[in-house]
Amino acid sequence: MPTTAIRNEAALGMLLLLGHLFAGCATVQVVHLDTGQGAPIVYSPPKSVKPIEVDEGAFHAVMTQLVLDTHFPLHSAEEERPHVRRASWNFQQRCSRQVNPGECLSLLEDGLTLLDVHARRKIALSFAWDGVWDGVQYSVKEVVNPLVLKAMITSAMAAYMLLVVAPEPMSKLVAIALTTYIIAYIGLDSFANLVAGWRRLSANAEKAMSLEELQAAGHDFGKVLGENGARVLILMLTAALGGGAANIASKGPMLPGFARATLAAETNAGIQLSAVMTGGVRSISLTEGILTVGVTPTAVAATALNSGGGTGAHSGAGTPSREARLEELARDPAQGGKITPKTRREAEIGLQLEDRGQLPGPIQRDPTGQAEFIDAQGTRWDIKSFDSRFSPQKGGFSLARDLDKIKAEIAGGENVILNTENMAAPHVQELRQAIDSLGAAFSSKVLWFP
Repeated sequence: MPTTAIRNEAALGMLLLLGHLFAGCATVQVVHLDTGQGAPIVYSPPKSVKPIEVDEGAFHAVMTQLVLDTHFPLHSAEEERPHVRRASWNFQQRCSRQVNPGECLSLLEDGLTLLDVHARRKIALSFAWDGVWDGVQYSVKEVVNPLVLKAMITSAMAAYMLLVVAPEPMSKLVAIALTTYIIAYIGLDSFANLVAGWRRLSANAEKAMSLEELQAAGHDFGKVLGENGARVLILMLTAALGGGAANIASKGPMLPGFARATLAAETNAGIQLSAVMTGGVRSISLTEGILTVGVTPTAVAATALNSGGGTGAHSGAGTPSREARLEELARDPAQGGKITPKTRREAEIGLQLEDRGQLPGPIQRDPTGQAEFIDAQGTRWDIKSFDSRFSPQKGGFSLARDLDKIKAEIAGGENVILNTENMAAPHVQELRQAIDSLGAAFSSKVLWFP
């Protein structure tokens, strides 16, 4: 081969490689929050955010509970599967040589032929869960046939991604809820990478000529997701299978890291997670590096209003002035001005409540150290954090004991911020009912976080 031709071929190969690398790393530069009242609010989220990690133990525990709370079929996929039409490359025989032959066949239970692109996507996608599925199978095998569950989750994911990549904005409430939660947990850039990865999976599945090629396409997508992303998606899709957006709303608080996700939705997308379930978010679309969200004005997070795209007294999350305020509020006079993880979290909670307008700002640390904060009206606020992860005997939540603590603070002239990040949803409801039963004069002195 002539030297020039070799150089040209090498250059072409390098361009193709670079193109593949850049295609694999998508970014979202800006969020447009369209309230329908003039020009959209332009919000630039932080360039790099840490995903909310879902560790293996928490994942197994919540997955088991979600499945227990959902009515899934208990019989085998073999009993349900209709006759699968013979394809030109005899997919059934290829499945029979797999470790779990029922798994790939169960994904065709809707009667699609192998030549159908939707069936190919589903087969490829099923392999994307391989990195975490052993844990799922172990968690749910006593409750539901893992094969059936995997097929359902795979089909739900495929249907969801078709809505994500469609040219028109997503307007189905369940798709909006899934998208908002996923962005909250993994970040906006990672969500964009997920979408780009799905497009590659679809293209590779369409041209695949063997089961091995479908498996490779699925494993490549699994690498895009990572173990944490796969866990987040499996939890969210299982919640959706249990009853759509309404079930996501009711089960959301039991998800690992839910309280942090509530804050992350504001930081990553500029919207309030709670507004998603009350009709505050009307549509979502992702095109050319811009996430466009149709919202009501009340759904816009203060973080978005007070950052570069809006006006306000406070700086956006991640800016130097906000970091300075966090450090100032985190210095606890009761500990000699020391900053600890606990006081840092208290500062973050205080600023979030100030941003939402629930605490009159600017707030400041109580110089006496008796309370956490003093708001702009001179009201002192104490933060109480209760924990459902331990038994009452080991310091975990106890309604009678912890309600007495709240009563003591209010009797001493302080209002109370209740941090429920580590509380189970039934315990939060139990505490709410107990506080509400004490009358408006008492409950008006309590703020709930998140």
